[in-house]
Amino acid sequence: MPSWLEFRLACRGLYRLALLDRSFLGCFDRSVAGALRSFGLFLPLLPVTLWQIWIGLNQPVSSIGLFLAAKAVGYAYGWILFPFVLLLTGQFLDRDSEAPGCIAIYNWLSVLWAVLQMPSSIADLFGVAQDVGGLLNLAIFVASLVIEGFLFVVAMRLVIWQAVALVAIDVVIGQFVIWPLSDWLSGLPAT
Repeated sequence: MPSWLEFRLACRGLYRLALLDRSFLGCFDRSVAGALRSFGLFLPLLPVTLWQIWIGLNQPVSSIGLFLAAKAVGYAYGWILFPFVLLLTGQFLDRDSEAPGCIAIYNWLSVLWAVLQMPSSIADLFGVAQDVGGLLNLAIFVASLVIEGFLFVVAMRLVIWQAVALVAIDVVIGQFVIWPLSDWLSGLPAT
């Protein structure tokens, strides 16, 4: 689990990363130990993520427990699969030494995504117009793609097309594998 000092430094780094400032790298422990500690964010962010998923749900579920368990499984796979892709990419592109640091920062990005999703979740909670919420979600999604791509360019020393390919792989894994599988496990009808 990251220490309080590491958390504060990482938040500073996330702010710089969101501003597309290359100095964000200096705020993170990019060692293997730092990468392993960053997985400690999984548990504190789990309830926030489940709450945000629950608030955004627009259809009835047959079992709340099954729904939340399936989404927790999907969330866990999200923390496992793409970091594994980053390791493989590091080996394939001869960036083995950069991969742990990129994984650490990628895991810390979950804190930023949780914070950025809060306005949309609160809008859903209070029944703000669907159009406004949808526009906000789209803006957050586009921002996340740009920020993640910038992370890969800087932290893994990739060229833009390689970073775009990695972002696309992350989107495909999340949107077309992990979350549909968790919907299926939870008993939600296919959309």
